[in-house]
Amino acid sequence: MVSFNVIDIKLFMNNLLRENMFDEFEVSSVELNTFTKFNISCDLNKKYLSSDEIEILGDRKLVKWSEIKDIAFYMIKGNKTPSYLKIVFALPHDKIESMVKKHELSIKADNVNGLFINILFEDNVLKCTTGSSMNIFTLDKTLENYWDNSVKTFFKKHGIAV
Repeated sequence: MVSFNVIDIKLFMNNLLRENMFDEFEVSSVELNTFTKFNISCDLNKKYLSSDEIEILGDRKLVKWSEIKDIAFYMIKGNKTPSYLKIVFALPHDKIESMVKKHELSIKADNVNGLFINILFEDNVLKCTTGSSMNIFTLDKTLENYWDNSVKTFFKKHGIAV
């Protein structure tokens, strides 16, 4: 796990809300305080969906950022910055499988519960923290270290200074 502050908050928020930087990530939760407090549980409600939609989604349990980004933008839109924003992004499981296979990591993808990026904006400070969750106990930190470095590279690729 690594934690770092984003230097250019305006650029980051533009990438978050208007660009496609995080569109492929799944979202575990969103908390947002503007004129009121919004909490979004990002679990897919399969009872609401048609059988065709469920088939397309497969095993996915969470919404993607691209599916709720416009809603978050609408809640934030205006002259005032939110007083609080917390988003928990999760790397989709198929991307975890690809990463483990491509880099020949010692852990099995099925043993990975999730790889996360936590975004926290509070008191005009934007902090990002990486996280990993395993289904097994292991002292091997190879995947965690690789994920930490991947997130730093991802931010750098998008011009986000930390």
